[in-house]
Amino acid sequence: MELICVFIIFLVDLSSIMLATGHTDPPTDVRIDIIDNTAIISWMIPSNQAVMWSRIQLNDSKDDNVFLDSRKPYKDIPFPYSSFEIANLKMCSEYYVGVKFIGQDGNSEYTIQTFWMTNTTFTAEIHESVTLSWRTSLTELFSVIAPMGVIYMVEFDSNIISNTGGTKFKFDVKTLDVSTINITVSTVTKADAGLYRSSQNYYRDMNNNGCCVLVVTTTPENPVLTIDHKHPFVNDNITFTCTATVQRWPRYIPSNISYQFFGITRGYINNNKLILNKLTKSDKDIAISCQATDDLGKVSNMSESIILDPYYGPDNVLVKPDYTVINVTEGTVLGPIHCTADCNPKCIFNWKFRRTKNLALVNSYQNLTVVDIQKNQAGIYRCSVIHPYDKKIRSKTDIVVNVQYSSQIRELWLSDKIENNEWSNAKIYSFNEVVNLKIKLSIESNPDPQLVLSTSLITFPPLRYTKKGIDFLSELPSLRCEDSGNYTIQAFNGINYGDTRSVNLMIYCKPRNVILDLKKIGTKLNRTEDIVMQIVSFPKPTVEWTRTTGFIWMVQKDKYDYRYRIYSAINIESEDDFGEYGIRVCNRFGCIVENITVSFEDGIGAVTKEYIGMFAAGITTLVVGLIVLIPGTIFVIRKCILGLRTTKKISVESDEYIEVHRSNPAVSEPYSILQPQSGMIHNEYCIHDIKD
Repeated sequence: MELICVFIIFLVDLSSIMLATGHTDPPTDVRIDIIDNTAIISWMIPSNQAVMWSRIQLNDSKDDNVFLDSRKPYKDIPFPYSSFEIANLKMCSEYYVGVKFIGQDGNSEYTIQTFWMTNTTFTAEIHESVTLSWRTSLTELFSVIAPMGVIYMVEFDSNIISNTGGTKFKFDVKTLDVSTINITVSTVTKADAGLYRSSQNYYRDMNNNGCCVLVVTTTPENPVLTIDHKHPFVNDNITFTCTATVQRWPRYIPSNISYQFFGITRGYINNNKLILNKLTKSDKDIAISCQATDDLGKVSNMSESIILDPYYGPDNVLVKPDYTVINVTEGTVLGPIHCTADCNPKCIFNWKFRRTKNLALVNSYQNLTVVDIQKNQAGIYRCSVIHPYDKKIRSKTDIVVNVQYSSQIRELWLSDKIENNEWSNAKIYSFNEVVNLKIKLSIESNPDPQLVLSTSLITFPPLRYTKKGIDFLSELPSLRCEDSGNYTIQAFNGINYGDTRSVNLMIYCKPRNVILDLKKIGTKLNRTEDIVMQIVSFPKPTVEWTRTTGFIWMVQKDKYDYRYRIYSAINIESEDDFGEYGIRVCNRFGCIVENITVSFEDGIGAVTKEYIGMFAAGITTLVVGLIVLIPGTIFVIRKCILGLRTTKKISVESDEYIEVHRSNPAVSEPYSILQPQSGMIHNEYCIHDIKD
């Protein structure tokens, strides 16, 4: 048995609500504190109801109004005040207080609460026994009344007459101090809870004189622990709420439960709430439980535990192999590339591909594999990681896939112009050797190719070029007409064999590089001197004497189009035939003049008329043959010179070459070409096998 001589707090009895008009919610948590003969009424005002006034109304046990204002049976309390004191209430009497809101949106319903004006309360746990005690100023003709009825009566001369049978209530019937009430209630039940009073009128509690309240209670039931986040994340602030109930009768008597939380040392407790700020990954697997203790020190069992498992991620999104850019050859396999992330629980993985602005889903796995990858599959591949319980939480990492493929020449253009928007795929190009030839190629290639120009006679280093999109602009090395021929342009980037284009370059030039037997010839009268020259020219040159000799020039193409052998003769018949002879060699690109000097010289054997006649006859026949266009005419002209002299020798077959080194800004390194050697004229030779 415990005697608590303090005030009583009465909670809301939601079963007692008076109907009112309006849409405002009714007051909650109405409390009554009793201090002497004053009742202090307090309540909670919600912040979102636009409450303007709180109206208080009080009734006694006979349902009569208790005037709180001189003119009205209620009192309006302006917002934000939420308490009101009512003084001079009659002790041991029962009252009903009602509170409602008056707001902008209308009036709420009344919340009604019952309370007794007493400062004496006894509390007993159910099935226990408790002794109740109070004093009265009455000495005779009064009754001691329990909630279920009269326990005993006191008559004249202070005689006590029991009104109950059995052993439920125990009291001293022989006591001489009838003003001190002592009653023991055995094995209390909830029916025993309520007001115990001494009164001269059973039906009129306003005539009560002395009283107490018996509160029957139970041990706090097993508390229930809840968490305000179903799936809390790392860095979230979370709140645990421990809820326990104590059964008490009358039901509106508060139990004033306090709570303890177990399993974690941090956070702070506010009444029945445990607040943890900023969950961390290290909080995983912490088991939190709670326990309730009522105001009588009765302790509940432990609640079931909540095991923390804070969600997090996706963090540290990584790909393995750890690339930001991957080079892969077209037609091979990309991957597998494995995407990982720190997540709890396991996150959702999506591989997406972006070639332009939009992302397209590739798969929904952690691994990315692309078989037989093509160049149109180059671009950005994104590993997008999404948390399964909050799709707004996501992270990503990108890798750039560079699909490399063999070079393919789409268009070719050659010109001496700086810029040309037209493309040409001609197989033959002709130009003057003084022209600086440009080449433009449209090439699909990744990586960029080397551009190599090659021919059977010339070895070039890679060309330098500038690039704009897939157009490659370069400048060919300076080429001479002896460089004419078939050229191969190769674009090669190391993948497969690359691509090639073949062109025939016909390089024009005016006559040059004359190789002459002798520019000064010593001879005697009645001799015929053969003149043999080798010259570079394209196209075929024409040759003429600048003075009359009686002989024409024969022009014979060598093995290549740009090299020619030129034959003629000078007949020395008189002293007037000695002197300087000019040889004019021309084509449409220009002319050159070479001079030879014929002077008299002693000691040279005479030339027989037989040989002179043979040579003259051959020349005459050649002229006639050319005029009548007799194909295949073969002239054999032989002149044997008596008296040998030392001369240069020219190889008739002309198939001997030397390597000549060059350099040019169009190529990255020096290069070499093959040039024919300067020939030597035999010290005994003939003009023969001339075919036209």
